[in-house]
Amino acid sequence: MPDYLHFVAEDFAQDDFFVRWVLLPDAETETFWQNWLSTYAFRRDEVEAARHLVLALHQLPQVRLAAGEKMALKQRIFDEIEAQEQTAQAPVVRTLRRATWQWAAAVLLLGLLVGGWQLWQARQIKPAISYLAQVKAQTADSLREVANNTNDTHLVALPDGSTVLLRPRSRLAFPTRFEGLSRTVYLDGAAFFEVAKNPSRPFFVNTAHLVTKVLGTSFEVQARSAAPRVVVTVKTGRVSVYPQNSEGALAQSRTRKLEGFVLVPNQQATYRLADQKLLRTLLPQPSLQAVANRAVFEYIETPLSEVFTQLEQAYGVHIVYDEAVLGNCPLTASFTDEPLFEKLGLICKAVQANYEVLDAQIVVTGAGCK
Repeated sequence: MPDYLHFVAEDFAQDDFFVRWVLLPDAETETFWQNWLSTYAFRRDEVEAARHLVLALHQLPQVRLAAGEKMALKQRIFDEIEAQEQTAQAPVVRTLRRATWQWAAAVLLLGLLVGGWQLWQARQIKPAISYLAQVKAQTADSLREVANNTNDTHLVALPDGSTVLLRPRSRLAFPTRFEGLSRTVYLDGAAFFEVAKNPSRPFFVNTAHLVTKVLGTSFEVQARSAAPRVVVTVKTGRVSVYPQNSEGALAQSRTRKLEGFVLVPNQQATYRLADQKLLRTLLPQPSLQAVANRAVFEYIETPLSEVFTQLEQAYGVHIVYDEAVLGNCPLTASFTDEPLFEKLGLICKAVQANYEVLDAQIVVTGAGCK
């Protein structure tokens, strides 16, 4: 059985057992995949994306060839075979001809399928709405623009009491007064936001490709025009992000709740422009949360389950592991100001385990204690 834990959507979509579950589910596939999703719930988004991919691939329109086109294609294949196999005996040539035609037909079908998939993918890609176009469209509002053309960060005060650290070579547009049920600003470049809390009036940061929605928190947005990606990093609170022209964009703009792709401290979202894929990851160096500044990481024969619980609370991360296998492993260690991943490396070395970061979660695997 393949190591599905490391699969991405495209890998799932090419796996026969996964495709069978999506298209022709039976007791075997349903039991396996439901159990797998229960164990690795953090991979559910990738599995769902793969499921839609499989369904889309099997719903592509068939490309039909006219009878004359089919015969011409056959003849070209046969001519090529005969040119390369002139010394072969007749019965062998006929067998080879039949086999090669079947192979060529399979290649042709694959080409049509790939071409259809690329066409389907292209139709899903929506054009970006540039910063200038977004600002120009707000004719009903009186917008103020601040452009930072220097090499220093500028502090910008917003009408609601929020503040923005506008990075060099960045622009920010916002109303002179926030009115209505939301607070909306427009960014071209990079900025750090400290948003005044107001749950009844969500705060939106619009860039050409991505929208960041908050109720009151601090976060960084990097959305430079020439960059191949948009990155949103959360410092405090919770942040919701979604593509500018996504299907759920309208619903997000009308609700006060944070829904969909939600980030918490020590997490960041990366939106790749090339394939319009939104990814969630942990920061390279997760920081201690405010409530854990005085935490003591000293363990004497402490069960690993308790160690992981303390690390989760201290850094605001989620650690996935098999509690039955690793939970009771005793750990004796003393940590001070080591970064989280250095702590984890030492812990895993002590109990002969390994860890990796998948979808903003830390997955620990090992044989357990003897």
